[in-house]
Amino acid sequence: MSWTFKILDILRLGFHSLGVHKVRSGLTALGVFIGVCGVISMLAINQGASAEAQRTIQALGSDNIIINSVKPPQRVQTGSSGGRGALCYGLTLADVECLREAMPGIVRSVIVHRTLKYAYYNGRNLPVVVIGTEPAYRYVVKMNLAGGRFISDADVLRHKPYCVLTLGLAERLFGFVDPVGKCIRIGGEPFVVVGVLTRLPQSLLAQTGQADNYAIIPITTERDRFGEYTVMWTKGSAVFERVEISQVIFQMADENAVIDGVAVARNVLPRTHAEMDYETVVPLELIEQKKKQMFLWNVMLVTIASVSLLVGGIGIMNIMLATVVERTREIGVRRALGAKRLDIVAQFLVESVVLTTIGGAVGIVLGISFPWLIERFLGFPTVISAWTLILPFLMAVLVGLVSGLYPAMRAAALSPIAALRHE
Repeated sequence: MSWTFKILDILRLGFHSLGVHKVRSGLTALGVFIGVCGVISMLAINQGASAEAQRTIQALGSDNIIINSVKPPQRVQTGSSGGRGALCYGLTLADVECLREAMPGIVRSVIVHRTLKYAYYNGRNLPVVVIGTEPAYRYVVKMNLAGGRFISDADVLRHKPYCVLTLGLAERLFGFVDPVGKCIRIGGEPFVVVGVLTRLPQSLLAQTGQADNYAIIPITTERDRFGEYTVMWTKGSAVFERVEISQVIFQMADENAVIDGVAVARNVLPRTHAEMDYETVVPLELIEQKKKQMFLWNVMLVTIASVSLLVGGIGIMNIMLATVVERTREIGVRRALGAKRLDIVAQFLVESVVLTTIGGAVGIVLGISFPWLIERFLGFPTVISAWTLILPFLMAVLVGLVSGLYPAMRAAALSPIAALRHE
């Protein structure tokens, strides 16, 4: 019980001493408050950006392996076929069949061929990316339908002129009219709209600069109507490019199958491709990389924001040292009445910790408010987790302990007789 009364007495004395100099105590805690608020805000913004990036990557499917056809670097520089026919590069059907046989754990796979065309309806003419693919594309991409249906196996088998539009393209072409059942022209060919998608993951698509103007048609119809060749006009001359398959997506059984499948793909494809005319995208690897980047950014941001806490700690130490000088006679009286050196140390440590605790508590309140304001008015995503609040608060308390330790020990080292003589 004596220890309880002693602790309460020390706390009471600490709060009383801080209350005597309210303005000085408030200004001292201001540095800690700014530091805590800064740490919370930076971590919330970084976590929000990281979470948004991870959501984008996860939209590709963590169980998918995506292989894209890309133009080799040296051919990007020349930009032409050199007058010797079409420029051929990328994946082939033979590559896909070889991978299907070699990769273990494949649940389903789909091939994609992309073509740039114009879509026309009722006087509106818009550039679109035509995606020729298979019905399983809907499941590996995990897309949502806003209306109608997706292309079916029967559509592919019968080479039907059906198309599924993204919601953005449908709104631009049809306005408020329901597009399902309407006939449009894509590349001069008639197509019947059978469905509308909400949106496709941007990172899964080609960098075409066509916003979300995408039309999905059966792969067989796409080959019949448009073929494998693309004509690129540059400075009055035509460059023909031939890409047999723009993209192939493998949906795997689990994460272990993804790891094994990627190893197989990266071992098989170089045997038939002398040039790097393909790229392998593994969302699972991208997610892990993003997590590592987030951790490194968090460490860096906490280190930067902790500088303000350090400055606040220096301010507390300075004020506490000044307080020791001001209260030298009080310390002498307490020592003469039987207070031990440990009691004096505890008293000054309590005062410094109370200052940082108050500053930390206020910093948490405003640290929560700032990210909310940023998200509300700037539209930038933020995420506040429990450790985002706990870590800065614990740092503030630690700063209080460290900053108050030297002044407290200096106060306890004063001789009672010398302290009583101090004026």
